[in-house]
Amino acid sequence: MKERAKKYDTITDYLRDNGGSQVTLTFTQFDELLFPHSGLPKTARNETDWWANDYRHPEKGAYGWLNAGYEVVQVNLQKEYVVFNQLVKSNWFSHSFK
Repeated sequence: MKERAKKYDTITDYLRDNGGSQVTLTFTQFDELLFPHSGLPKTARNETDWWANDYRHPEKGAYGWLNAGYEVVQVNLQKEYVVFNQLVKSNWFSHSFK
């Protein structure tokens, strides 16, 4: 049985498929591309806390971008956009145990 898709998997998929080192998305793009049926949650439009890079609150969107290897680096609620940066994977760890 296929596991039901998590609410914010669309963010993960979008960033994995379309992301470079930095991705900027407007709230309109979230509504049209990622949440065409429900729209971006109201709390995401009104509270910068919703955009925190924090796994402890699965009801917020962090799983979506963290699972894709991105973090939020800027949120502008007035101009309605979010900037994601790709997390840099350290080469130190992989080389230090060879």
